[in-house]
Amino acid sequence: MTFPEITEVTARLVMAYLAQCLLGVIMFFIFRHFSKIYIRRFLRAWSRSWIAFAVYSLCTALLFFTTPDDQLMLQLFLSFFAQLGSYLQVFLILSGNYQLVFERPIKRRVNNIITLIFIVLSCSVLLVFGRDTGSSTENFLLLTGTRTLIPAAGYMFAGFVVWSNLKFTQGFGQKLLASTFILFSLDQLIYFAVAAYHFWKRDPSLPNYFGLIDLLLIAVMGLAMVMWLLENEREKLDHANKELDSFLYSTSHDLRAPIASILGLTYLGKAELQEERARTFMGLIEDRIRKLDLVVADILSLARTKKLELRIDRIDFDELLEDTIVDVRFNKGASAISLIYEKSIQNHFQSDYHQMKVILGNLISNAVKYHNVNQESPYIKVLFTKTADHVEISVEDNGQGIPKESMSKVFDMFYRASSSTVEGTGLGLYIVQEALAKIKGKISVKSEFGKGSTFTILLEHGHFNQTT
Repeated sequence: MTFPEITEVTARLVMAYLAQCLLGVIMFFIFRHFSKIYIRRFLRAWSRSWIAFAVYSLCTALLFFTTPDDQLMLQLFLSFFAQLGSYLQVFLILSGNYQLVFERPIKRRVNNIITLIFIVLSCSVLLVFGRDTGSSTENFLLLTGTRTLIPAAGYMFAGFVVWSNLKFTQGFGQKLLASTFILFSLDQLIYFAVAAYHFWKRDPSLPNYFGLIDLLLIAVMGLAMVMWLLENEREKLDHANKELDSFLYSTSHDLRAPIASILGLTYLGKAELQEERARTFMGLIEDRIRKLDLVVADILSLARTKKLELRIDRIDFDELLEDTIVDVRFNKGASAISLIYEKSIQNHFQSDYHQMKVILGNLISNAVKYHNVNQESPYIKVLFTKTADHVEISVEDNGQGIPKESMSKVFDMFYRASSSTVEGTGLGLYIVQEALAKIKGKISVKSEFGKGSTFTILLEHGHFNQTT
């Protein structure tokens, strides 16, 4: 068995095709992984297109080591699979696009028929162009030229579909993917023209760039596919979140009307019923309905916090605190607690007023709710500090405090660190954390059980514009 002489140009071509093969294998595993995570048919088709491309590149590279004299069967075998791999790669990409656009798979019968057509076409090309022309290089040129026409047409069509179809996200990844499809199509057409020219002129030489541009475009194509996928999934996730927020808001809002009606009926029942046992049961019903109303109110507040768009304005903290105190003034035990705060005309900053009111309202409401009004001099102390780097707001109280084992969980949804004797839903601090996330703020807590707690909000410079 003899091997053809490997020139410097041929060596570069072999390395380029082997690099394409490796890239195809890597992209196959990436998209197969994505297909398992997202459970999408089109991702499975795209992953298979990459393994088809890897087979095409590997067989093309190995063809350089064969001669028609003593390795004819091996040459035909490699040429057949190179030809078939190039056709199946385009078919699988178009198949993935079809499944994405129409959200249904290609019928197995149609898939089998198209695959059979490509097998017959590959065999036909070998029969017509695979005969001995006196030069293995000319054989390679003929087969390479014929296997670029169908991919060129397929990639051109895929490019226009990706660019124009509304099913695809209108983002940078989509435009990059469509552009790469079209450029790769033009690249294949140029290869066909080069192969035809060299064969017509009986010039066995190959251009130095043959295969290298493919490698670059294929690498960009793989990157564009991943970028588009991430953009598309993010858009779907944002859409799902908005729908969930709207559903949560609408449902919570609609629930408050029947809850108010039930509470009204419990008032009438307690007033009209004479039997003490019945009045006791009616009081228990009222208590449970009130707790349900608190949960619904907090869910409604959370939904409103997520739903509303940010609106950055100049906020006078003195006015914000006064508006917040009005809302909690009539809470149970609030009248017995002193508010310590030093007003100043310098206490202003830039942020979203609604989000800040939700944050401050929940912190002060919690401080009232979990206070110890029977102790001497119960207080809530609010401190506002502004520097060149940040705004810091702290809410301190000398109330019940938080047990050490509960400190890491106080911001979790529906978590309550205190006993069930205190009214609460476990959503207040979670809402605070979500609202702060929306305005790019942070919160920390220091507490000693039985002595009090201090919650500190930090708004960093750069996430708002300070005024002087």
